[in-house]
Amino acid sequence: MKKKTATKKVRLKVAKPRSPLPKVSKKSDILLKKKGKLSKSPRPSAKVVSRSRSARPAQVVRQLTAQEIAYQAAVVQFENGVKLFNNNEFVKAHAIFARLASGPAQDLAERARVYMRICEQRRSRPAPQIRSAEDSYNYGVQMANEGNLEEAEKALGRALKLTPQADYVLYALASTQALRENLEGALEYLEKAIRLNVRNRYLAQSDPDFSKLMEDPRFTELIYPE
Repeated sequence: MKKKTATKKVRLKVAKPRSPLPKVSKKSDILLKKKGKLSKSPRPSAKVVSRSRSARPAQVVRQLTAQEIAYQAAVVQFENGVKLFNNNEFVKAHAIFARLASGPAQDLAERARVYMRICEQRRSRPAPQIRSAEDSYNYGVQMANEGNLEEAEKALGRALKLTPQADYVLYALASTQALRENLEGALEYLEKAIRLNVRNRYLAQSDPDFSKLMEDPRFTELIYPE
């Protein structure tokens, strides 16, 4: 038979809970703050940086000198003379250019002398006798080459009335309109000229008169069809 062994009972000691921390009343909190025992960590004060605005320089309006005022007046006279010249009023234009030719502005004086000589040539040249559409066309081309685009357009318009199916007249009108920066009119006349004669399409591809139209997609489609 097995002997019974006596079992010892082990008692576990349970630690008693510690007493909770004493609560600090509001009054004691105030007293501790006064004594310096309870203090909050100071927050860093925000520094205010003042930005000084840079003073803007005052705008000074410079007055024109008497020489500059006289030059501006001479430029206006020169422009008026050019307008009269383009309108074939050579006598009036010559009088304006003659005054400017003896003026102090050397650049305007040189240009005025050139216009004076042209006015003298035009006054001495007999007026062209225009009797046919061909005469009007030739005179219009001559005026366009001399830079008188307004007179060129009038002459070419008369030629077109007499020969409405003349593709070369339409082409000349298209180039004149392009030089006058009337792009819509240039495209209209050029389209009619190409419709009557396809050769005008190839002429327009290398014609410097249409340089203002080179970036217009309508012009590109007209002279470079797919």
